[in-house]
Amino acid sequence: MWKKSGQEKIFKIRGTSMLPLIRETDAIGVLPIRQPEELCIGDIALFQWPTGMVAHRIVGKFRKDNITYLYEKGDRGVLPTTISGEMVIGKVVRIYRPGNTIDLTSSLWLITNRSAGYYWYYLNAVFKLFYTSKKILFGSKKFPHISSACSKIYLFLSALPNWMFRRNNR
Repeated sequence: MWKKSGQEKIFKIRGTSMLPLIRETDAIGVLPIRQPEELCIGDIALFQWPTGMVAHRIVGKFRKDNITYLYEKGDRGVLPTTISGEMVIGKVVRIYRPGNTIDLTSSLWLITNRSAGYYWYYLNAVFKLFYTSKKILFGSKKFPHISSACSKIYLFLSALPNWMFRRNNR
């Protein structure tokens, strides 16, 4: 019934996977969506996992066999997870915290969220290309120093988007 209403619904947050943007004491305002195609890279979506509801950032999407799939990840996470678009409940449009409301539909937050989403999109694409190229060129041969360096670079680069949220998250 709520999905057909088009009205915002407020959900209480539990967890820290979206820190620093969404804090454990926050609530989120979610608008229902009818199709997963309505979501853009960088949007924060609420979706249903078997273990409960999760709000994470969309960092990519693709279609296969007439089904839309989304890459999602928490801002504190390192690697994205693939989910079916059918799992999406809605789009997070506001963050409610004591004494403050963050409107994710404002220009500042649209730009910030899109930037974070595309940052992850391209970062993952570059590292996937690197590892695919390495496999094609060298097969299963191991290069521990290169792998270790790549892992450290990826972890460093994965922490950079959180800086944006600390700066914009007042």
